[in-house]
Amino acid sequence: MLKMNDNIKKINKKNILLKTKSGQIFHKYMVDEILKDIELNHNTHWFQELYTRNKNNLNDVALYYRGNKITYSEMFDKMITYAKSMKELGVEKNSEVPVCLSNTPELVYILGAASLIGAKLNIFSSNFSEEYIQEIFKNCDKHILFIEDNVYYPLKEIITESGIKKIVMISLRDSLKYDTDYFDYFDRKTNLFDNRVYDYKETSDDILSTLDFEKVGMHYEKELDAHGNLDSDFVITYTSGTTNTKRPKAIVHAMRSFNTIARFHDKELNGGFTMKKYTVLSHIPSYSNSNLISCISDALMQGAKLALEPIHDKDFFINSLIINKPNYVAETKSYWVDLAKQILYNEKYKSLEMPYLFLAFSCGEVLEINEEKLINKAFQKVKAGVDVTHTPFSIVKLSEAGGDCEHGSIFYTLFRSYGNKKVKNNTFGEERGMQPFPFVSVAILDENRDYCSKNQIGRLVANSCCTMKRYHNNEDATKNFFIKDSHGKEWGDLNLYGMITKDDKVHILGRIPKQNSLVPNFVLSKRILKDTKNILSCEVVQDEESQIYIAHIEMQPNSKDKAVSVLYEADKRLEDIIEKNKIEIYYRIRNNQESFPLTSSGKRDIQALKKEGLTRNCVRPVLYYNRIYLDSFKKENPKQKSKFNEEK
Repeated sequence: MLKMNDNIKKINKKNILLKTKSGQIFHKYMVDEILKDIELNHNTHWFQELYTRNKNNLNDVALYYRGNKITYSEMFDKMITYAKSMKELGVEKNSEVPVCLSNTPELVYILGAASLIGAKLNIFSSNFSEEYIQEIFKNCDKHILFIEDNVYYPLKEIITESGIKKIVMISLRDSLKYDTDYFDYFDRKTNLFDNRVYDYKETSDDILSTLDFEKVGMHYEKELDAHGNLDSDFVITYTSGTTNTKRPKAIVHAMRSFNTIARFHDKELNGGFTMKKYTVLSHIPSYSNSNLISCISDALMQGAKLALEPIHDKDFFINSLIINKPNYVAETKSYWVDLAKQILYNEKYKSLEMPYLFLAFSCGEVLEINEEKLINKAFQKVKAGVDVTHTPFSIVKLSEAGGDCEHGSIFYTLFRSYGNKKVKNNTFGEERGMQPFPFVSVAILDENRDYCSKNQIGRLVANSCCTMKRYHNNEDATKNFFIKDSHGKEWGDLNLYGMITKDDKVHILGRIPKQNSLVPNFVLSKRILKDTKNILSCEVVQDEESQIYIAHIEMQPNSKDKAVSVLYEADKRLEDIIEKNKIEIYYRIRNNQESFPLTSSGKRDIQALKKEGLTRNCVRPVLYYNRIYLDSFKKENPKQKSKFNEEK
């Protein structure tokens, strides 16, 4: 095994090319050596890598579930039991096994078992369209389906038609030792913890409970280990659904994605930070590759305690944190913003403290300064992090993680904060950009696919050994994803506007729209969001029929200024862009209760905003006889004025 710390010390500092988030030095040569080390010493399947890393701490807690604790030893035993039963039921190497489960211990057992026997998992959501789920079943192995009892009934007919032989039905109560839910006060209000498995078993002999399933392989004695390696297909997961909520793209990831990121998270390589003594929350939907790698795999690879949260609901999120008391949480900005509003303005939580919350990651979307300011204010109120820092002043600030599901979570920024010194020469004046892992190559390409200079905006592309292998059963999409620059080098397209600053930080600015757009949406939203005092969030979409822009705005909860004045000032900031490009823009104010529609993954549903389109709720400010009025959109005659007084 290479001794990386010793090798790093020998590097000539004049030849530094890369740095980690902590400032520890990485020469390109060292990155290559680490990747070679992974090929030599970590070229195995996920189960083997996981066991090797944890064989000396088998009695430590691996999984935390509603107050119940499961050790690493118990977890590995379950994985082997599941592997035996899967083999007994006919699952072979390269079989594609359908899985429709929340974040439960059983999901972790299935991951370990599948990697051990060489099967790959197709982890999908019951929220996908019926036609799409039918396609998934058609391409999967017919021996077995893992499904949660809460989502079985709506899919019953599709499952029956699919010809799947055995249905392993899992209840959220299955991993409660002695059937004890220590947080029944919260859970009973959801009805999700009611065990329906035995009722369904009476309707079909094909349905197995977890106990039935575990007994199937009790006497299996043949070889289990399929001897998978880094290039073995492991999971098929799905994109976040921002472009198509019912048919998100299916992505194939190999073991390499999991084992590589785990290696670069090791203490000797990341400058001293380890998750080993912390509790990590698995809360993002299970069909997201970000959850599998950044939450489940990373936590267990580091010997941490993984808290599994099966309820993914914005309105339940605050309860999820109270129940699991995690130190490390990754969620979308919409979940964090809503949490902040609950903490700051809901009397129910006026005495709430979260001293355990040390690393709060915003992932999946661009986090704006306006939102970050509110979230960090909420963290201060609940004394986030003081259990870790042991001081009355928390050092916790919102962090960022991202990339996309195709690339894995390749970007991160620890302890990002609104108060940080602004980066010089940054077009938008934002603080600290994203820092990629040292094994990731990132570039910005212009329209001709030439490389952009520093601080120049263009198309963000990336390459790493964690990039997906392909889109599943979608050759055209795969070809469109892998693009070549003007020099012939291949990249994975993030389909985002971005730029790289002079200090090599990556700034993600916004999605590149499909239709031709005179002005990128993020250019308008950035101008609007300059009012951090009054405006909390902004999402700009373009009406496909009229090409009119619609800025969906959520106000700061404590804003004192009237909306009509705020919109007038925002419109003035856009005046030069509007006149130069001859575009029209309307504003749609979303109140704090209504907020933004979300996809099932928790990201803002841009397609829903587009579908809403231009309505009478869309307005624009007009100065008339020294008074500001709001001009409401009328589809019959958008130019016709319909004035409302300032009090509206």
